[in-house]
Amino acid sequence: MDESALFEMIDKIIQESIRPVLKADGGDITLVGFSDGVVKIALEKTRVPVTFSNFLVTFKVRTDCSCGSCPIPAVAVQDGVLKRLKEEMPDIRSVEIVH
Repeated sequence: MDESALFEMIDKIIQESIRPVLKADGGDITLVGFSDGVVKIALEKTRVPVTFSNFLVTFKVRTDCSCGSCPIPAVAVQDGVLKRLKEEMPDIRSVEIVH
């Protein structure tokens, strides 16, 4: 499968299962690029300190925060995106956040 088809598959997963969860928690995600097993995303956070908490619970990402009142590091979201994408596309090697 060529990279443009893989890009479309990744974008479909993001649009259907990742983005709605992030939007429900006040954040957003955009697929920026894909090459050689590396997915590049851009994240938009809100002012809410527990942004992405629904996302983290949905995709079972460990944050070492039990009360939900501390800011969630972008790396936790990055890990969750990688876990979700690997469920359907095991050849994905990593996810990078671009600004």
